[in-house]
Amino acid sequence: MKKLVFLTMLLCSTLLSTFALQQSGASISSIDSLRNVFNTVKNDSVKARAALLLANNLMFEQKDTVAATGYLGAAQKLCTTKPYLKALYTYYSASHIFMTAGETDECLQLYKQAAVMLEKFKTKEAYEFWVKAWWNYAMIIDHKDDRKGMVRIQVDKIIPEAIKQKDYNQAAKSYQSIGFAFKEIGDQEKGIYYFKKGLELYEKYPLSKERHAISLLNLAREYVESRELNLAKSYLLKSEQILDTLQESLAHLNYGETASMYYCAKNDFTKALEVAEKALKIAERLNMPYEIGMMHYQKFNIYFSLEKYELALKELKIVMRDMPYDMTSNMQQFAKDLSDTYAKLKDYPNAYKWLGKHVAIKDSLAQAAYKSEIAGLETKFRTAEKNEKIMRLEFEQKQTVLQQKNQRLYNYILGIFSLVLLFLLGLSVYLYRQHRKRSQRDMELLAQQQELRVTKALLEGEELERHRVARDLHDGLGGHLTAMRLQISSEGNLPVLDGIKSQLDQMIADVRLIAHNMMPENLSRSGLLVALEDLCTSMQHGAVAIELQCNGLSNNIAENMQVNIYRIIQELINNAIRHGNADQIIVQCLQNEQGFLIGVDDNGKGFDVEAVVEANGGMGLKNVQMRVEYLNGKMNILSQPGAGTSVNIEIHV
Repeated sequence: MKKLVFLTMLLCSTLLSTFALQQSGASISSIDSLRNVFNTVKNDSVKARAALLLANNLMFEQKDTVAATGYLGAAQKLCTTKPYLKALYTYYSASHIFMTAGETDECLQLYKQAAVMLEKFKTKEAYEFWVKAWWNYAMIIDHKDDRKGMVRIQVDKIIPEAIKQKDYNQAAKSYQSIGFAFKEIGDQEKGIYYFKKGLELYEKYPLSKERHAISLLNLAREYVESRELNLAKSYLLKSEQILDTLQESLAHLNYGETASMYYCAKNDFTKALEVAEKALKIAERLNMPYEIGMMHYQKFNIYFSLEKYELALKELKIVMRDMPYDMTSNMQQFAKDLSDTYAKLKDYPNAYKWLGKHVAIKDSLAQAAYKSEIAGLETKFRTAEKNEKIMRLEFEQKQTVLQQKNQRLYNYILGIFSLVLLFLLGLSVYLYRQHRKRSQRDMELLAQQQELRVTKALLEGEELERHRVARDLHDGLGGHLTAMRLQISSEGNLPVLDGIKSQLDQMIADVRLIAHNMMPENLSRSGLLVALEDLCTSMQHGAVAIELQCNGLSNNIAENMQVNIYRIIQELINNAIRHGNADQIIVQCLQNEQGFLIGVDDNGKGFDVEAVVEANGGMGLKNVQMRVEYLNGKMNILSQPGAGTSVNIEIHV
């Protein structure tokens, strides 16, 4: 009984530690980066993910409930129209409730809801969140004593999908949790079976070494309790080989308790105490209160066996001081241990006092079991009465059923015949409609493909023509003008030629500027970032101020894609200046794993977006839209008269 109470505590502690691991997030240093993304990015999907990660990291790393709640609320507004993000929001909401309110019914239902919502998505990330949701749900119902439900979720849901996804670490972990469940209900044979199922995966695949060691120790503990000490020793030795390669962890504490139990079973109490002391020091260094209490309880058992009752009493008081013993089963065990220890110390008043508490708790448990048994008998009695009434009613109804049998049979045949006809008619209509839908989809797809080919040809032709004209301007007209300038300069510094020289200098500069705008050489020479910086600098004039903000831009983007991005930004700036009369323009570019984001905001006079779209827009806007579609991107325009314009573009690179 002593061991069973604290083995249960070890199980709960292990599962809670696992639960915490499920909530792993980014380091504290990433919180500022996430805040920067949330505050600067215009794309709702990116902002929603940043808000969810911020809420999670602030709660689990900094315990900042207020800030975490604020970001979770912001994420909720951004996720309403996106099913996958809504599923992630549901998962993070459950985790938030777990941290703030504990294992409530709302937390439980949100994890289940998140798992159901994630089932329709087949990505690796969706699977990982799906597993976390079901695992946390299973652990909570296990803590609520629904072990059958926990096992059912592991067997029916998590393990099959984990094996399908080749996530053997998760499958092995699930087998271990099932083994603990059978152990708790006293079915040692099935417990060992599932412990070995998990161990097979750890030995077959390169999985977590720490969990591999714990699975070996679970089996060692089972064999210690069944007094099969040779088998227990073999598993202990295997675990030692793994633990020697690891830093101090929960597995070392598990080894300390199991090895101590093993040496106690062999009556080698000196070795048992040495192992327990070593594990206690590790638990103190790792600051793990439950495990510290368990090591003190193990020392209590050792000192009691060694008849060192004063030392045993001291260890037991430490356990009662530092561990939660208000559970009825723990209170009963502590009362019995204290009564036995005081009796050995001949402190009979205290021994009698704690024996009385032990009996009182035992009687209360027995009374609760008695009441439960009475309630069960009453339920059976009422069920029997209902069954008798049901049988009598069934007998009375048999005569009526017999009389109606032939009529029903006729009705069934007629009904089945009618249903077959309706089914065939419905099937024909359905197949016809499906054929029409497929034909329509095929036509739309061909039209889209044709439009994409035309767009691609137009854009490529436009860029080739720009390149040709720019080359001709630079090498042809620009060269002639330069030669003319040199020839005039060679005639001397005649006053009449000064005006001509000045005009020629201006013409040469204008030709170079036009050639540069048509095909910027620094785009291919120095990359997109430098080209955009030069573009913004060149388009600033007078009171017009253009600010460029870039983050994460790399040179691994295809050259044609860089050209189109450059043209899009060039056209948007030009529109803001020419049509919007803007004097303040902010250009934002962000490249990340999800794609390339462009944002251009101005303080111009704005326009009615719907009216412009219905009128098929201007040539500049059409060019931008055509390039965005060519890049398989999306564009969103926010504007109204007198309120400026904000254009956001998302491109997959």
